[in-house]
Amino acid sequence: MAQHHLWILLLCLQTWPEAAGKDSEIITVNGILGESVTFPVNIQEPQQVTNIAWTSKTSVAYVTPGDSEMAPKVAVTHRNYYERIHALGPKYDLVISDLRMEDAGDYKADINTQAEPYTTTKRYNLQVYRRLGKPKITQSLMASVNSTCNVTLTCSVEKEEKNVTYNWSPLGEEGNVLQIFQTPEEQELTYTCTAQNPVSNNSDSISARQLCADIAMGFRIRHTGLLSVLAMFFLLVVILSSVFLFRLFKRRQGASLQGRASEFSLFRSAVC
Repeated sequence: MAQHHLWILLLCLQTWPEAAGKDSEIITVNGILGESVTFPVNIQEPQQVTNIAWTSKTSVAYVTPGDSEMAPKVAVTHRNYYERIHALGPKYDLVISDLRMEDAGDYKADINTQAEPYTTTKRYNLQVYRRLGKPKITQSLMASVNSTCNVTLTCSVEKEEKNVTYNWSPLGEEGNVLQIFQTPEEQELTYTCTAQNPVSNNSDSISARQLCADIAMGFRIRHTGLLSVLAMFFLLVVILSSVFLFRLFKRRQGASLQGRASEFSLFRSAVC
């Protein structure tokens, strides 16, 4: 039994320094393209900090305590971050401004202190998103049967973005495509599509009355267009038929006159 406890104690002694010096949790940080993002360090005893080394794909910055009651000092160690990084006192939170898409990725802060555990590591994953513009609702597969509008609505943002979700109200449907069957009793409804990503959201709406009116107008336009095409086709057939009959008549008339002229010539020759 004593030997069993000894093995447990040895195992704890081997793993304790690593556990004390590393925070295995990865903190997700969402930022907006062109704006600023803050990495929360939240040091509880800032007076114990000697320095913080920030790294990503390369070295990023080196932070040291400032003078009394002053913000921490930041030495930027990569040109891509020049004039875009500062630290907030007193908890040493790091701020990157004017975010770029290439800033996204994993970051690590090695926090060195005067007391145990001496070095603590915090890990972050930065995601950079665009602020969403107003989405657009388009209609397709339109039909109307017994005064019921059958429409497929598609909601989309101008640029293809990652991690965008769509929600329709008042139906509570999710996804960027919505199929509806609109009855005359539901003409006062308004359908709203909300596009959302982790940093922003925007919406667009369309009324059922406008929707069904557009469908009816579309059917009238198509019906009128079809009648116009048929009328033009009929007129073209009439004109071509008239031209053909006229030419045929002229040809026969010419042949008849030529025949009579030949008969007259023969008769004249016989007489003479």
